[in-house]
Amino acid sequence: MEFLSKEDIERIQRISTRVLEKVGVVVLCESTRDVLVNAGATMSKQNGRVLIPRDLVKQSLASAPKSVLLASRDGRHDIRVPSEERMYVSCGGEGVYVKDMLTGETRPSTGADVRDFTIIVDTLPQIDFAWVMVGALEEPAHLKDLAGMRIMFEATTKHIQSNASSTREARAMVDVAAVLTGGEKELAKKPIVSMVQCPISPLTFEKGLTEAQVAFAEAGVPVVAMAAAVAGLTSPVTLAGTLAQVNAENLASLVISQTAKKGAPWIYSSDSCPGDLKTGSIDYGSFEALLLRAGAAQLGAAYGLPTMSGGVGLEASSIAYGSLEDAVSTMILQGLTPSDLGSGFGGVDQAAGGSYEQMILDAWVWDVAREFSRPFAMDEEAISFETIRDAGIDGNFLGKRHTLSRFKKEFTATVKPEAVISGRASSDKRGDLLRKAKAEAESILRKPKVPKISKDESRRIFDVIHEFAEHVE
Repeated sequence: MEFLSKEDIERIQRISTRVLEKVGVVVLCESTRDVLVNAGATMSKQNGRVLIPRDLVKQSLASAPKSVLLASRDGRHDIRVPSEERMYVSCGGEGVYVKDMLTGETRPSTGADVRDFTIIVDTLPQIDFAWVMVGALEEPAHLKDLAGMRIMFEATTKHIQSNASSTREARAMVDVAAVLTGGEKELAKKPIVSMVQCPISPLTFEKGLTEAQVAFAEAGVPVVAMAAAVAGLTSPVTLAGTLAQVNAENLASLVISQTAKKGAPWIYSSDSCPGDLKTGSIDYGSFEALLLRAGAAQLGAAYGLPTMSGGVGLEASSIAYGSLEDAVSTMILQGLTPSDLGSGFGGVDQAAGGSYEQMILDAWVWDVAREFSRPFAMDEEAISFETIRDAGIDGNFLGKRHTLSRFKKEFTATVKPEAVISGRASSDKRGDLLRKAKAEAESILRKPKVPKISKDESRRIFDVIHEFAEHVE
């Protein structure tokens, strides 16, 4: 799905650069401000904002890697972006409660939930990498993210995305991951973690988040610059204005990473959505959010950069579905976002919580829906002039070699009966699909929980976290 024309992209990019030059960004980390100024930025005399010149943006775009590896520990789930073949997807995060979608009951999330959600992520082939689905709320606030990372490493060998809010926490996370790669140099070559470090809309880089971003850039850990503007509340009310601001925030984040370390792996990203100007709430599920995701993905791709702006997941709508067929059409729209990476499986209530059955259901539906966004052959052999010629004479397409050799590759409904959206007769009832998903989640979690790391690795990770805790306290 393309939302922006070539002219739209060029106009937004031009105005974004003007915003950085004339308006600038707030950088609350003094050391990062100094590095930016040394690299060619200037400080506004009126309000102390960092003005980023066009040439510095160009230099940063030139030095940024155009291909980024998100490695898995076992090597079987490595992700290389950009990808022309597909969108790689993850669960949602970071909710603060677990919800039973069938009863509506909620409870605060714990470390055990972090483990169990991650086990499901590791089990499901439809999910490519892992976020912290919910927080380990029993942990002290300053240890929650490190504890979540440790628990996830114990439960999956897939790539993990997390975040940090200070230099010290970022360094501890690098040290934890390095335990499992054989050192920090090896981690840079095989980054089994990447970090979502968000600009704060509008045009602000918070001190701790920015310090952490610099630390990750220096360590060679990929950074995802997830701008989360809310149209009408923290960005212009128009889609075009929000995309221009998101683009400026991403470019400023890119400059920060590249001035910290030239060639640091970095991913263009947006999780922006419209705001409800009557209530102040956000709506990740709105139709306009799909357009913002598509536009952001196009903007990042136009620079040749890997992108993460896909939002996947059915949230509250899932309760109405009696069968998989009912849910496919909604997920198809999400799958058409031209992004390399996406997240959201298992999320509920605008990502405030997580649900086990929701994660299973989302993965089942995605298994079908993603087929409609796959590349379709458009070469001469796919068109097959000869088949049209011959069938034009005898009227028989069904018996032609072209049909027999290609029909399973072309139409999903041929090999996935659940992909048939119309003309079916279903006796499934409202909520049946969630009930089946809940049973599947319970079946997965009943199996023995075998740690994915050794006792020695576990001890060394605990030592890193213990040292971090002592210094922070």
